[in-house]
Amino acid sequence: MRDYALTRAEDLGIATESNPLARLIRNWKSRRRVAQLEAYDDYMLRDIGVTRSDVIWAAGLPLTVNAALALEERSQAARRLRRQA
Repeated sequence: MRDYALTRAEDLGIATESNPLARLIRNWKSRRRVAQLEAYDDYMLRDIGVTRSDVIWAAGLPLTVNAALALEERSQAARRLRRQA
């Protein structure tokens, strides 16, 4: 999922770690790509390891947060909880 939703700094032509504008652009692109997951049916989302509510939650995050990374972290946390139960 991370590879799908993230863009590389070379695509932007600038270093994203030190440039807040570049970070916002990267996060905006990431959020747009995460929002595209809403078009997937529930079976596809389950195969990816997320739920529709997770996708909606991630798409609504502020631009200061990378939605793809947040969605991945949430998905991994849910997997850990399911393993512990």
